[in-house]
Amino acid sequence: MNKFLALTAFCGLVALAGCGDDTPPPAAAAAVKKAAPAAAVASSLDAGTDSAPYLYSYNPIAKRDPFRGTGIEEGPNTSEAPKAETCDEPLCQFDVDELMLVAVVSGDSNPLAMVEDRTGTGHLVRRNTRLGKQGGKVTSILRDCMVVTSFVRGADGRAQPNRQNMCVKKEARQMPQLDLMIGKMRE
Repeated sequence: MNKFLALTAFCGLVALAGCGDDTPPPAAAAAVKKAAPAAAVASSLDAGTDSAPYLYSYNPIAKRDPFRGTGIEEGPNTSEAPKAETCDEPLCQFDVDELMLVAVVSGDSNPLAMVEDRTGTGHLVRRNTRLGKQGGKVTSILRDCMVVTSFVRGADGRAQPNRQNMCVKKEARQMPQLDLMIGKMRE
């Protein structure tokens, strides 16, 4: 409320000063006298005599160093092989070559595929499902194919992606159908 009175008094003084009359009205003079101590306190705080100056300290945690390159740093830990993630899924017991893609349902935003292992058991597979002894993942499921990506260490020690396409075999897609009109099987 005091700031509002001081502001109104100041606006009144400016308006009167513009008119050419040098004597302010008595109400405006009283408001200026009340606002003067508040202005003195604000100016002493701005001067910073009572408080310590602000010291900036840089915290580099979770910030990228702008002077380093974007490549992977070569250090002593990169020569060691990283620990392989263990896969507890039943499809990790088989090699990718031992699995056969039987069917694909791709009309959905989350496509689904069915693979069959060497024992004849069918397994449902979605994207990011782990399969194969090398720890591969299903990266995409297309209309009649599926892409499995696994990472293999090369001679230089870097992990190279190994993409394998598994497609539905033509023989598996063409099953004989029963023609109900004549009662015979047709191909």
